[in-house]
Amino acid sequence: RRVYTGRPRTGNVVGRPEEKPITQDCGKADEVNVYAYGDAADIWWRGIESKLSRPQNLSVFRIPTEAAQSLAALAQRSMQLQATVQEGVLTLGDSAHSVDIECKAWLTPRG
Repeated sequence: RRVYTGRPRTGNVVGRPEEKPITQDCGKADEVNVYAYGDAADIWWRGIESKLSRPQNLSVFRIPTEAAQSLAALAQRSMQLQATVQEGVLTLGDSAHSVDIECKAWLTPRG
């Protein structure tokens, strides 16, 4: 989402990115959401948590392993997914299937 000036309103990152791209995204967008997944997500978070204390517009979530596996079933060569967030549950789906994801919040915006 962008505002009329072209500045990104929201940035979403999926995976386990390094600190520098996250902080760069935080400087460009009004809010940034990182969705970490996989068996190594907890290790990634322990290693990067202290480095992400400055951005005030950053949220970091963990996608549960079983939800990540269900999402893999949606992956296709050419796909269009719809996303909805309601009462803390992210629903991703295509025209035939959907996956409800209740993420664990590791970091939420301050201020």
